[in-house]
Amino acid sequence: MKLSFKRITSSGSFIPEIDGLRFIAIVSVVLFHLNEFLKVKDINQYADSIDYFWLKHIVSHGHLGVPLFFAISGFILGMPFAKFYLADGKPVSLKKYFIRRLTRLEPPYIIIMTILLFGAVYVAKILTLEKGIVSYLASIIYSHNIIFPDVLPELNGAAWSLEVEVQFYILAPLMAYVFSVKSFKVRRMSIIFTAVLFLIINHTVFSQSHFISLINYLQYFLTGFLLADLYISKSPLMPKTKFDFMIGIFLFTVIWLFTEEDFNSDLHKFVWETVQLTAIFFLYYYVLFHKIFRFLSFRMITNIGGMCYTIYLVHASVISLFGNYVCGVSFSKYSFINVSVYSVILLSFVLLVSSVFFLLVERPCMDPDWYKKIFRRR
Repeated sequence: MKLSFKRITSSGSFIPEIDGLRFIAIVSVVLFHLNEFLKVKDINQYADSIDYFWLKHIVSHGHLGVPLFFAISGFILGMPFAKFYLADGKPVSLKKYFIRRLTRLEPPYIIIMTILLFGAVYVAKILTLEKGIVSYLASIIYSHNIIFPDVLPELNGAAWSLEVEVQFYILAPLMAYVFSVKSFKVRRMSIIFTAVLFLIINHTVFSQSHFISLINYLQYFLTGFLLADLYISKSPLMPKTKFDFMIGIFLFTVIWLFTEEDFNSDLHKFVWETVQLTAIFFLYYYVLFHKIFRFLSFRMITNIGGMCYTIYLVHASVISLFGNYVCGVSFSKYSFINVSVYSVILLSFVLLVSSVFFLLVERPCMDPDWYKKIFRRR
């Protein structure tokens, strides 16, 4: 049997730049959690006193990979609806749409969460059986953010964003009616206006709220909708120039420069998130339309980006599981060498475990008819 890491798409169309963007998003999230782990577990006393301020500053903003994922989801889920309304494509079957979400995403999620439940209760023994089951059930029905608004999912802290994704999956077909608006100006301005409106709501009405939902991140999904509109309509905003690569580097830098936590004023937070959202939109635009970063289409990059769902589900647990042993060994008296070795070892474990799970579980579930084939064999 030939092993393949290439993503299986239900539409049959493959946009390598999308998996390249997924690669950027998942790497940023993994590095963020790796940095947070090492800050606590690496207690070695080093001979050097280098601060690595800017490196730590950038890595500490790795959680911005989550909004990057949201924008990609908006683009991917918006595409079939945009094709139907804007390019005389085939109608979107809502039955197939929801079955596809269910059969594609649920098996890997349930398997991982079940493994983590037994691991947390019986191996690591960090949760009682009762508390573990409560957290497990809340996460399985994608309601942990609602039931426990002040606490991240105990079995898998990263799972909070999947609940936001599911809320978007449910509402996306309804939101996609925006593509039925004939006037491209009215249609696109409606998307932009709604995104700005939710930005304002989040920095006023919900600025002090601990409750996390689609309301907090709808602007990023709408960014993906706007990109899908332009992509299907084949409506480039700007001509290609010899400066496109440098523009892309500038936009990429802007995204990671600051986060809301770097500002005290609500107004400053609002302004910066607006800048950040704009930078994400134009970075994605330049990548998708002007193909500015060719390396994002390399097979290794797209393969890793293609299994981002698996990596997202397992990386934090793998880092914690192996990191407790790895950080018990000092490879050097210099921080740069030690931290680099720790990082390479732990990232290798993440990639190894993710690759196995992807090949055995997630990739087979990418086949839209996998469950039908099982019943046929029986």
